[in-house]
Amino acid sequence: MQLGHIPGISPEQERQARIRAGLTAAQLEDHRLAHHVYAAYHTAAQHGEAALLLDEHYRCHPQIADVVNGYCYAGQLQVLTDVRRQVPPVDPAGSSGAVPVLGWVDVPFGESAAGSGGRSWRNRAEADRVRQLVDELLERLPEDATVGVVAPFRAQKEALSRAWAGETRVRVGTVHAFQGGQRDVMVLSPVATDNTPPKTTHWVASQVNLWNVAVTRARSQLITVGSRGFWQGQAGLPALLAARSTVLGAGAPADEDIDAGPTPGPGIREELADQLQEFLGTLGISDLERAAVVGGHTVDLVFTVNGENTAVIIDTGPAPGQDPARHLRLTHARGDLLIGLPSGGRGAKPAPVARAVRLPAWRVAAGPALLDRLFA
Repeated sequence: MQLGHIPGISPEQERQARIRAGLTAAQLEDHRLAHHVYAAYHTAAQHGEAALLLDEHYRCHPQIADVVNGYCYAGQLQVLTDVRRQVPPVDPAGSSGAVPVLGWVDVPFGESAAGSGGRSWRNRAEADRVRQLVDELLERLPEDATVGVVAPFRAQKEALSRAWAGETRVRVGTVHAFQGGQRDVMVLSPVATDNTPPKTTHWVASQVNLWNVAVTRARSQLITVGSRGFWQGQAGLPALLAARSTVLGAGAPADEDIDAGPTPGPGIREELADQLQEFLGTLGISDLERAAVVGGHTVDLVFTVNGENTAVIIDTGPAPGQDPARHLRLTHARGDLLIGLPSGGRGAKPAPVARAVRLPAWRVAAGPALLDRLFA
């Protein structure tokens, strides 16, 4: 789901080279060797036994990764980002309270315009707001934190590229320029708005790979600057991003609507959590929170005892075809990522996670006899 290659030759140049080599168009197509259409990956995939999905993700905050995980990868990504090593998200305005990982600066009255020579598109109101936003971020972020400014249109990139001349912490580019890169905070300027020609809007909204790359360049925070209402009315990834993002200054919860990914089966996890909650109740534990979010990672349960929080991950076993050893490694890795992170406040007491417990589903189903020893 990355951006495709940009061929260095035209179809006509390739046709001439093919004729000189005595090859037919069908031969190139059969072997995925038409370079103006296919990359080396397609050739390898055509002749290999199977493609391997690199599904362990360590770059983005889980809330950022979740935007593309369900839409682009059917929830197959194992998000193992250690948010303790990331730059904490900041509010550009400096207000107190929870700071959203996915933020949106609304520019409802901006207008798009053609770039120089009538090529590409730009949005002056968005560009002005991006400049202000980045300057605010630079004031509040740590001195070693990096900021990226990305736009799907070259004309918008050119309008912004000279704004931070000499500032090494800021990089401005198109999405293609950022592929393979990353920044602590990314600012996205999508440009299109109500007056953009429908054909252009449809093109940019339908570029799934482009949005996937743009979103996942951010490590700890992604802020979109544009008309939120306009993008909410579109389809695909941009509409999903608009729905998941919190309008900065609007006071909405920072961690709502987090996609926890697919469940192992209808009602299985909820039923096991019910049994575990009932058991903990017999121990007098009432400060408890189900489906809790800790550092962007969703766990089955968090409970408080003696002022300390324990996070519980119910392990329903590997998925069909998954290597059991790898599954166990990944489950323990998820638990390790939680230690020391703040949790609670919606049932459990607000406190850092002091302990993370991987609880096999069979142990819950077996009842109190096997749970007593673990939670005594």
